[in-house]
Amino acid sequence: MKSKLKILFQLAIGISIGTSMVYIVADYTSTDQVENVDEKQVEAIVELMGTETSFAVKGNCKMCKKTIETAALSMEGVLKADWDVKTKQINLVYDDQFIELTTVHNAIAQSGYSTDLVDLNKEAYDNLPMCCQYDPEK
Repeated sequence: MKSKLKILFQLAIGISIGTSMVYIVADYTSTDQVENVDEKQVEAIVELMGTETSFAVKGNCKMCKKTIETAALSMEGVLKADWDVKTKQINLVYDDQFIELTTVHNAIAQSGYSTDLVDLNKEAYDNLPMCCQYDPEK
C-alpha cells in the first residue's frame, strides 16, 4: 500500500512539474517577443547568415550604381548589394544555398554591365544613358 501511495505521489509531482514546464516554454516562445524584434537586428542576423563576396563590375556613375545594385537585388537570395563608383567593386551578401554567384553575375550582365566573369548584354548596354556607357574594351 505504501509503495502504491509513493508511486502516486511521484506521479502527481511529475505531472505538476511537466505542466509547469509547458507554461514556462509557452511564455518564453510568445509572439510578443518576436514582434518586438528591431528590423535592424533582423537584417544583421540575415547578413550574418549570408555569404559575403565582392567582384568587379564596370560602370561610371551613380546611375550605374542604381542599375547594378537593382539587378543584383532582383535575384531572390541576394540580401545586400553595394557597388562603389570609385573602386568599381560590388559587395554582396547572398544566401549561397539559395542562389549561385554566377546567377548574380549574369543578372548584372543582362542589365548592360560586364563583371569579372560575364560580358555585358550588348542590347542592354546600348540602351543605357550616355553617362553610363563605359568603354567595354578596358
